[in-house]
Amino acid sequence: MAEEELAEAIELEDETEEVPDNFVDQMASRIGIILQREMDPTVGATEVTKYIYETTYPNKVNYFLDAMEMLHESHTTDKYAALTWSGMISAAAHNKDYDTFMHAMLDKMIQGYYGMEKPDAELKDRKFSAFTTIMAKTFIKMIELNTKLTDTAAEIYSHVVRKEMELDAQAQKDEDEGGITLPNMAKLYDDVIDYLSVRSEFKAKSLGEENPYEHVAQLKERLGQSRRYVVQDVMNQRALEKKKQLELELENQLASAEELILAQEPYVEGLALFIHEKRYNYKFLAVEKIRMTLQLLGSIVGAVYFLVGYMDLWGMDWIDGTFVCLTMILFTRLAGGRSRFKSFYPIDVSKELEQYSTQFINVFRNMSMEQMEHFLVRQIKLDRNRNYLSMIPE
Repeated sequence: MAEEELAEAIELEDETEEVPDNFVDQMASRIGIILQREMDPTVGATEVTKYIYETTYPNKVNYFLDAMEMLHESHTTDKYAALTWSGMISAAAHNKDYDTFMHAMLDKMIQGYYGMEKPDAELKDRKFSAFTTIMAKTFIKMIELNTKLTDTAAEIYSHVVRKEMELDAQAQKDEDEGGITLPNMAKLYDDVIDYLSVRSEFKAKSLGEENPYEHVAQLKERLGQSRRYVVQDVMNQRALEKKKQLELELENQLASAEELILAQEPYVEGLALFIHEKRYNYKFLAVEKIRMTLQLLGSIVGAVYFLVGYMDLWGMDWIDGTFVCLTMILFTRLAGGRSRFKSFYPIDVSKELEQYSTQFINVFRNMSMEQMEHFLVRQIKLDRNRNYLSMIPE
């Protein structure tokens, strides 16, 4: 409600207050004068931040962006735009009002980007948004003035990534309710990376020629790292919030007394079937070992008789040895087949286990944590279940 009243107040002030035609020119000139006058760039940037805040906040932030665009039109004044942004970030870290202004400026840039409020700018046969150009040029000039400002550029860029991800999530949430819908276009933070990538392109004319835009490529890599970090951080936060929401829903949900009573029998039967199924593999392998051992022994006996007959020992010739060998192999295959051991194999109860499990798991989903705790304690007290549970490793 307070935000709506503030928006209405801003709109009313926009209608009643007239902005001079040369307001942007005056602002850009004033920024340059302040930064030229102060010998210490830090002091100058702080004074510029104070001037911009008092002049443009809250309803003229868009004019500040116009002034930044104007400063970037000349190589003699583009450094003032970089110093202004770096000073704004430094001041925002110690002043809540300046921090609010910084976020309002970034929100205005994102709004203008998706609203296509300014004509596109060209760079090497590529078109980029004017807001992309302002941000990218400012970042480039910041590191040209001082490489230590790379962290400042990364901080501003991280704010943009986080804001666009929040805006995108809100748009997806409200889309079914007839809320905001973002245009089908690249994100501002992706467009900035693309701009820096194009700007850093260089075709060397000789083998020893160095890339004069190497610092732009390094800036692109640094911002790319910030983007990956923020995206992962936001995804982790959303996963944590979703987990907390599920836990809260689990605590608040309740199962009826009738459901708790009906779930007891399926739980007991399901636990018994689980123990039976858990032992299935061990029993199956034990029977298989015996069956394969019998087959192997018969084959070995047949092979021994074949060798005895082949060497004419004990009054046997090779024909008798071969006959006995084939007979033993055939006998072991018939007597040791799986069909003969069918009664010894364990019974697979996975189908029955699934049926019983489905019955009590559906009730578990409706239980609160307290209900589930009482239910399990009650089941553990039963002698039959206690014996089954002792067979399950912790």
